[in-house]
Amino acid sequence: MRILSYVFETSLAFSEPVSQHSFVLRCLPKPTNTQKVIDSQLYTDPRVALSEQIDGFGNRVVMGYCPQEHVSFDFYTTGVVMVETQNTDTTPAHPMYLQPSELTHLTAELVAWAQSVGAAALGVASSDAAATLAPEAIMEVAQTLCLSVHEHFAYVPGTTSVATTAADAFAAARGVCQDYAHVLIVLCRALGIPARYVTGLMVGDCATPAWVEVHDGLRWRGLDPTNNCVVGEDHLMFSTGRDFNDCPIERGVFRGNALQTQTVKASVGLDAGAVNAVTARLKMR
Repeated sequence: MRILSYVFETSLAFSEPVSQHSFVLRCLPKPTNTQKVIDSQLYTDPRVALSEQIDGFGNRVVMGYCPQEHVSFDFYTTGVVMVETQNTDTTPAHPMYLQPSELTHLTAELVAWAQSVGAAALGVASSDAAATLAPEAIMEVAQTLCLSVHEHFAYVPGTTSVATTAADAFAAARGVCQDYAHVLIVLCRALGIPARYVTGLMVGDCATPAWVEVHDGLRWRGLDPTNNCVVGEDHLMFSTGRDFNDCPIERGVFRGNALQTQTVKASVGLDAGAVNAVTARLKMR
């Protein structure tokens, strides 16, 4: 078990004034069987009324509307969570996590890669073979797939976009954490292992990394293909979905012809006193 404090700040800058800005945010920690939310706060600048709902994936979604003209829009979230990856409570996996999504379509190349890696690991080479395996055997296959993704890719920012599919990223063999995650999801699903996309924060990372959760037949367990590791108690989850499109940190529309730039800062593992100080500063804005 580990207590994680965090601060996450995003600044949007517009090249000219915009107005009638509607936005949807997924930047509050998600309560799960392995993550208990002790406290979380969300602020925006300009200040606007906010409403929170739960989406179909169980993510916390905050919506708001800024009608007046503005040339910048910032949002900040701070809080404390308790992460306990050794929790053994069982959780089901919805069948949708075995199906392709917009960014995770199966291709012949990806299926062949998954079958080759799966066969080398435990003789698993069909889309239903995982159903006969014990949880630890499923994880062994998934971790072998995770390693294969990590070794296949070169981490090169700027070579892909949020619209890049797993197939395109795999063919290019380069990308960022979103691409690593999408490819691992496809490989797992090709072998009958339910897999989902995760966004959040990580100790030592100043951005918003993505990773994968696979279902071992009993519960969800995290794998980080970018760093080739089992997700432990240094990862803080914001949201989950079939792929990136289900859980972006921020989406919005506004009136105006402005160009938009984004700056992100994140700190995880701060002590409570530091979080309180940042929270007080943000409240003064």
